[in-house]
Amino acid sequence: MSLASPVPRTDEFRIDLENRLRAVPSTALVRGLFFNMIGDHLRRSGRTRDARAIVGGRRRIYSLYPVSELLVAFAEAGSLVSPSDPRAGIREIWSGGSRYFADSWLGKAFQRFMRPDPAGALDWLERAHEHFCNYGRWRLERVQPGHVVLHMFDEYIWIENAHQGGCEGLLVACGVRGHVDAVVDSSFAGRLEVRWQMPN
Repeated sequence: MSLASPVPRTDEFRIDLENRLRAVPSTALVRGLFFNMIGDHLRRSGRTRDARAIVGGRRRIYSLYPVSELLVAFAEAGSLVSPSDPRAGIREIWSGGSRYFADSWLGKAFQRFMRPDPAGALDWLERAHEHFCNYGRWRLERVQPGHVVLHMFDEYIWIENAHQGGCEGLLVACGVRGHVDAVVDSSFAGRLEVRWQMPN
């Protein structure tokens, strides 16, 4: 994937892509399912040609690919989904990703943790982190029922756009109402404050 694309580079996507790409180690790898998540979202919105241009064909979901390549793909797709604010586009893709993920073989194993309490799902994600990528660390802090904090360290994918959106989609998939606040301490470290109310 190259930055030379027909996608407009609005203020460097307003997500500091160039600096992020320079800082991410070449050894950082992620699973192919994240590329397929982008393609799936674009195809659902009628952008099949764009999906092919940005992510190519479908990736093997469990194979490892450079995270730098994924960052470019998400930046380009985000700028198509929301041209005025690519950050919102990235967040939307990740929020809808739970539907894609639930249909994958890994998602089918994950579904038993999905309801009714999102804390179980987030706990599973923390423990399964190394199955999704080969870098970084997550730590789940249970504050009280209906409130957890997911701490992220050496996380190269945007915490305040991508992971916040993914966590928002997780709450929807769990069938609860809540909200997610992202706190960024540095480019690659921060936390998600996740709060929800269990249905009566």
